[in-house]
Amino acid sequence: MKIAWLGAALSAAVFAPFCAHAQDARVFEKWLTQEAPQCVPVDAFKSVSTVQELNPQQFQFVRALFVALPPVSRTLPPGDHAIMARSGDAVMLALVADGQACARFLAPDFIQTMLIQVGVGETGHIGTPAAYHPSLD
Repeated sequence: MKIAWLGAALSAAVFAPFCAHAQDARVFEKWLTQEAPQCVPVDAFKSVSTVQELNPQQFQFVRALFVALPPVSRTLPPGDHAIMARSGDAVMLALVADGQACARFLAPDFIQTMLIQVGVGETGHIGTPAAYHPSLD
């Protein structure tokens, strides 16, 4: 589980410059440092932010993001659902199991936008398919 807190700490360093208002992210700082406990009760976030449960598709999206954050994880992080904690313009995403968030990271604006799109079932489009040309067979 050491990877979980290290990933969260590194993601804070990687994503913080992209956040619209990195200053707001300081509210989550104590849970994203190397000194932070490995797991934190979700209720702790509720004392400083608005916490929203994410749907199953968003959970899978957050889990995939967490695995890809440096250092890249070779195992699935703990959690059976995900939450989004919002304070001002800062957003922290967390994977939760048994009321404890053991995998957490800051989400820059573009990740927040994609998370909302995933939540409403949007998919990406690559444009109009090319016309079939028999000569290419």
